[in-house]
Amino acid sequence: MGRYGDIQRGKELNEALTKLRAWEDKSRAEKQALYKAQRGSSVKVNANRVKGYVESFGLAGRIYLPVKLLSGTQTANSTLIGIVREAAETTGRTHALDFTLPTGGIKLDGLSGYRPARLSLTDRGAVVADNKSRITDDEYKRYDNKTVSSPFGSQSAGDELYTAAVTAISNIQAIETFLGTEGNRIAFTPEVL
Repeated sequence: MGRYGDIQRGKELNEALTKLRAWEDKSRAEKQALYKAQRGSSVKVNANRVKGYVESFGLAGRIYLPVKLLSGTQTANSTLIGIVREAAETTGRTHALDFTLPTGGIKLDGLSGYRPARLSLTDRGAVVADNKSRITDDEYKRYDNKTVSSPFGSQSAGDELYTAAVTAISNIQAIETFLGTEGNRIAFTPEVL
């Protein structure tokens, strides 16, 4: 038996369940159209990407793996993209396509299942006016956030640990200033070999 407070909410919860069932009955195309209509005022960050390499944290030796890096020729959202790009490039954590391969280094293309470590910054935007859930019609506080991410690897010496790289990137002045604004966030994802 439920608590008395749960029983009192029975009618409200039944209405929410009815709305959920109606949402589940919609086709995928109908759901996508509703999503696009609600996200219409938001601006997505479309970053220009170029070919490049990062040095693996987990492989022995100087192993460079291909990735897509943020381009330096970005105009839209250039401030956010610039902070992420410069933080990832610090002390040689990323390399342009035609970089000079260090002595003993190997470019390894085609490694199946490899995902590089990633740095992501989320810039909290203004409160979005249309905050209703597409499923329940309940109001939520939602922001027009923008997120940019970039792969990064071991520093140019080739022997850096992932945790040391995360600490070093987090301590970059531009990152600390960015995180000083309420709602802005940073996230790191470790590489997968």
